Amino acid sequence: MISFVASLTPLLWLASGCASGQSAQKPATDAASAALSLAEGPGVYITTSQAVPVHRDVHAACAVDIFFGKGMTPRDVLADSYVGFVQSMNFYSLQYSGGSTADHDHVIVGDTRITGGRGDGYNINADDVKARGEDIRTILDGVGTVRFNKDFFNEYCALLRRLGIRGDVIANVQSGTLEELMWKIEQARARRVIFGMEQNLASNAKVFPDGKAYRQKIEEWISAVKRRYPEVICVIDAAPVFVAKPRAVEWNRQISGMAGDEARLYMWDKDLTIWSDDWTANQKAMDQIFSTTLPGWLQTFAQQFPDKKVAVCQWGLKPKTPLYNTMGACIYIARFYQFLLDYNKRNNNRIGYACYMSLKSLNRGDGVVLNHAAALQQCGKLFEREGQLADLRVNGLAGISGTAVICDQQVMLLLVNVTGSEVQVPVVVRDGKPVTETFEVQSLFAASALSQQVQQQNRRQERISLPPYSVNVVSY
Repeated sequence: MISFVASLTPLLWLASGCASGQSAQKPATDAASAALSLAEGPGVYITTSQAVPVHRDVHAACAVDIFFGKGMTPRDVLADSYVGFVQSMNFYSLQYSGGSTADHDHVIVGDTRITGGRGDGYNINADDVKARGEDIRTILDGVGTVRFNKDFFNEYCALLRRLGIRGDVIANVQSGTLEELMWKIEQARARRVIFGMEQNLASNAKVFPDGKAYRQKIEEWISAVKRRYPEVICVIDAAPVFVAKPRAVEWNRQISGMAGDEARLYMWDKDLTIWSDDWTANQKAMDQIFSTTLPGWLQTFAQQFPDKKVAVCQWGLKPKTPLYNTMGACIYIARFYQFLLDYNKRNNNRIGYACYMSLKSLNRGDGVVLNHAAALQQCGKLFEREGQLADLRVNGLAGISGTAVICDQQVMLLLVNVTGSEVQVPVVVRDGKPVTETFEVQSLFAASALSQQVQQQNRRQERISLPPYSVNVVSY
């Protein structure tokens, strides 16, 4: 866990590659004295002896509704500018379609393998909608009534190919078919299948009156998927473990032990805390989230689903709060990644998947890009290649936490400064030896934590300097 006190133990993680060679040994007395002196001083201390592979599946994003802008105006997600924008965040996979949209979207089996196709939009069927007691003119803001002249699933698959990554597909378990799901898996080269979102809600009770009905249908689908695609990860739809409502509790009891590899758990900020205009209060709230609340949720999840890993199918920040789109939000995003990586290192990758919600919120095609995107770009640099996660200790530098990557002798540190003061890092020590290379410091920062005027700067430094309220990627 990450705790911003005078002596911290956040994590370090390393990208693939061997450690650098050992330098000539000094006399034992001098070496011991130097090591003791370094251990007592303020700085960043890296230990690689217990490094483990980085689980990159925790760096995914949801592609729902990226295909159109305001006023349902079609948007070209295959334009070089947009592909480059998504590429800059280095997501390991993209999810389709997302949330309640997955209860309505269809695919055209056997359709073209390139952009275009015979379908249109999400291929929402008016009869399916009516059977659920809904109106196609109003559900999902009426997207099913708009003619886009392109099939969103085909666009999604084309985007995956441009990015060179795999998909995470959500099965339409309400009105879709198993044949459609198989087509989704094949075309998206799916890494995982999520068998519905929030099926425990009363709005889905016609198909799934309880967890037993869900289990009966979905176990048959999982069995079929595993026979054809045994390597695909199957995610079942659990109710929130932090909700004490009778239907949610009973739902989880009824699906516990069913087939599948992972189970869903949302980690939205709105369910974790209430943000305020006071940054000190927000810092305390973040400390509570990462030290107590989320570990508590995950412990409850492990008790209810001991045979399943956690699939965080949605996480992020809801709009219209004092923190949204501020530097503080960027800090929250970086700390969230630190939590995911640190927790997984200590718990054998118990969090199998985490998906940021959503790509559309970052860039709606109107020329405005959220500051959250810059934070995801910073964090995403660490997921660009295979990696290993080791240990990092911050000593004597209050308010600093971090992660790091080593690949082919290159080291990258993700260092977060939550304080209003510039912080000098006197020394970086790796496996008992001080690092003497020049550092390249890429900083995301603002004059105040709740400012939306977020800036970026790149510097080369002999000694690391972290601006106030900043998310930094340091490489050497």
